[in-house]
Amino acid sequence: MDSSGADLDRIEAQRSMLVSHDQRKDFSHSGGVGTTSPTGDTEPVPKFRTNLKLSDLFALPGEDVEMTPEIFGGMSNGEKECLEKLRSNGTPMERVKSNTGDSILHIAAKWGHLELVKEIVFECPCLLFEQNSSRQTPLHVAAHGGHTKVVEALVASVTSASASLSTEESERLNPHVRKDEDGNTALYYAIEGRYLEMATCLVNADKDAPFLGNNKGISSLYEAVDAGNKFEDLVKAILKTTDDNVDREVRKFNLDSKLQGNKHLAHVALKAKSIGVLDVILDEYPSLMDEQDEDGRTCLSYGASIGYYKGLCNILNRSTKGVYVCDQDGSFPIHSAAKNDHYEIIKEFIKRCPASKYLLNRLGQNILHVAAKNEASLTAYMLMLDKDTKHLGVGQDVDGNTPLHLAVMNWDFDSITCLASRNHEILKLRNKSGLRARDIAESEVKPNYIFHERWTLALLLYAIHSSGFESVKSLTKQSVPLDPKNNRHYVNALLVVAALVATVTFAAGFTIPGGYISDSKKPNLGRATLATNPTLFIFLLFDILAMQSSVATICTLIWAQLGDPNLIRKSLHVALPLLLFSLLCMPVAFLFGVITAIAHVKWLLVTISIISGGFFLCAIFILGPHVMLQRSYFPPSAGIYLRTFMLTIDISEFFVRKIKTCFGCVACSE
Repeated sequence: MDSSGADLDRIEAQRSMLVSHDQRKDFSHSGGVGTTSPTGDTEPVPKFRTNLKLSDLFALPGEDVEMTPEIFGGMSNGEKECLEKLRSNGTPMERVKSNTGDSILHIAAKWGHLELVKEIVFECPCLLFEQNSSRQTPLHVAAHGGHTKVVEALVASVTSASASLSTEESERLNPHVRKDEDGNTALYYAIEGRYLEMATCLVNADKDAPFLGNNKGISSLYEAVDAGNKFEDLVKAILKTTDDNVDREVRKFNLDSKLQGNKHLAHVALKAKSIGVLDVILDEYPSLMDEQDEDGRTCLSYGASIGYYKGLCNILNRSTKGVYVCDQDGSFPIHSAAKNDHYEIIKEFIKRCPASKYLLNRLGQNILHVAAKNEASLTAYMLMLDKDTKHLGVGQDVDGNTPLHLAVMNWDFDSITCLASRNHEILKLRNKSGLRARDIAESEVKPNYIFHERWTLALLLYAIHSSGFESVKSLTKQSVPLDPKNNRHYVNALLVVAALVATVTFAAGFTIPGGYISDSKKPNLGRATLATNPTLFIFLLFDILAMQSSVATICTLIWAQLGDPNLIRKSLHVALPLLLFSLLCMPVAFLFGVITAIAHVKWLLVTISIISGGFFLCAIFILGPHVMLQRSYFPPSAGIYLRTFMLTIDISEFFVRKIKTCFGCVACSE
């Protein structure tokens, strides 16, 4: 007799019992989230054979039988006739396997065929503990597929079958804690799929399963916390200690010893933005609030970094001592909020702990430094607007840099405007290298045209000019392309645009609205019908200006084709403003041409005028900066245009964010 046969004899001799259907009528468990009905069928659990022996719970020794496509398809389709075929052919059902190692119970459970699962378990109870090539039991497969009723039936069957095993064998074969090749339990798949009823059933079946971690270090408890409010009661049931008299430190030690993988549950609750789950965790284990995650961040720092205002207030209500606890990188929670532009959270920190606004990180940087360094323009603006934090603008870090220095180094034009205009003293300060913010901007700006760098420099120089701190001759510097070939492509593109404008406006000059007088009996034959109409005069005026400007642009750009870099720059300085002027004149001419034709329809006239006015302003603000920043000279007095342009962009971005937020809320509600 081989070793497997000897083992079966030993197990069978160990214990023999009868299990009746009446004894297995109720397999629901208490003490968790509540009880769940095993199945919704008339039979709550699969019926076992009477006179069940322990050997029935183990597969017969021997070679596996390859599953035919007919059997595979029939099982997938839930056809009970396939079982009869296997019986009639004398095929051992427990040995039939697919090419992936799935038994017939795996396949039936995968597709959620409850009645077929019951019959297979009745026929071959040993398949309850069978694993496929991925080391998954039928319980894994059913949980992954989201078949709650099948899972409940399998759980009840396992409970009944385990009564026939010794404690040692029951623990060894327990499918609730078995892991597949990824280290996942059936409970993990249930929670990952957000199947609350199924997860409740599995937690009630085995209290240790939630604490087991997979290969990525994620436990079922961790996943349940990450699932948010929906799993609040389940998390509470998992964490609830039966003995409330146990010291909290002892409970925390017990949790650490049981929980595998990631143990930062409070951080996960903040990530899930679930106040209910966060309360459950911190009520049971308050010390989790002070722990640092793998990146060295406390709960307050993590909550501040993701901008979860409610969760952060929840923690502050419990204790404010974490405000003064720094992370591993030397920054404090208020710095994390500043880095990610969460001003509301910064305001809450300052409200609860006023002294926190003075905190410095390891680089000697305050919250305004951090905001300027990370392009958190809203935070920088609001801090400079507040008289209680405005003075932070003159703070210097370990290198002597002010927030304005850092904003210039990162070419953050949004922050530069508020920093330089709200506190003129900051413009005078030098870092340890003896450089002011202006010195850094003028020395670091690249010779070739990079928009955000030249835009930042122009705004900084305009702020200096407005403050009267020192004289500024021009807001721009001469740009020199790094690659001469790019110049030729750029000039050719401008030539094409200018030629198109000239062609269109030339044709429009001879297709006058209202047409021409064709009646030979009338005077002024061949003249414009609406020649005395003032709107026609305006149409012709702007049409001619657009055409003449575009022709002048073409003539100027012809000189740029010679390849002389100096000549190219001078040609562009003339051609770009001319082309901009022609592009602006063309839509004005079109508008008055339409007005000439439909002036009698007042509502249409007003509608078209409003639409055209909006697009005209957009054209100015889109094309204007491109032209102006390329010029070698741009008067400081015209800098107000740049400020207006930036304000327009900020307003547009604000409305875009609001629209996205509204659409996001609608999508979530659906």
